Amino acid sequence: MAQTRPAPGTWTYEDLFGLPDDGKRYEIIEGVLYVLPSVGWAHASVVMKLITVLLPIAKDLGGQWLTAPLDVFVPGGDPVQPDLLLMLPGGAARTATRGIEGPPDLVIEVVTPTNRVHDLLTKRALYGRAGVREYWIVDPEARTIEILALDGDALHLVFTASGADRPLSPLLGSLTIAVDDLFAGIDA
Repeated sequence: MAQTRPAPGTWTYEDLFGLPDDGKRYEIIEGVLYVLPSVGWAHASVVMKLITVLLPIAKDLGGQWLTAPLDVFVPGGDPVQPDLLLMLPGGAARTATRGIEGPPDLVIEVVTPTNRVHDLLTKRALYGRAGVREYWIVDPEARTIEILALDGDALHLVFTASGADRPLSPLLGSLTIAVDDLFAGIDA
């Protein structure tokens, strides 16, 4: 039987169940379906280094780090799949059977050439409207980390780290790793 696709701009979470199990990740933002290609070695390596550095900080704060693939449901995102997210005690995000409901306190996206515009524009705007308190854009190609903080319903750049800089987060404070060390050994 032929499968009927929703009209552009009308995709819902339930529509995802009609897609083939093809190993791709999918996001729906404002009713538009985005297909996310699988990530490469550099991306995975950076995510693992971030987890190593950030896990003790989350523990000290009583928070919880989670990684993709994990569905996150926020207004306008039904679902999105950030690379990393932090939920802090008293935050708006809650665990649910289908994933995370509500905005995490911190979301980190590691950009790739195929998802750059999606992370820099589409997801940044979505996360701001949804109330994500802090958003990091980690760019292995540029070897930078941009840290954005929520002001009203938009995320604004508060710190850019590169080289020997140690990222300074409004939520987490100064990290113990220099940006160069985070990207050491990878070819973007």
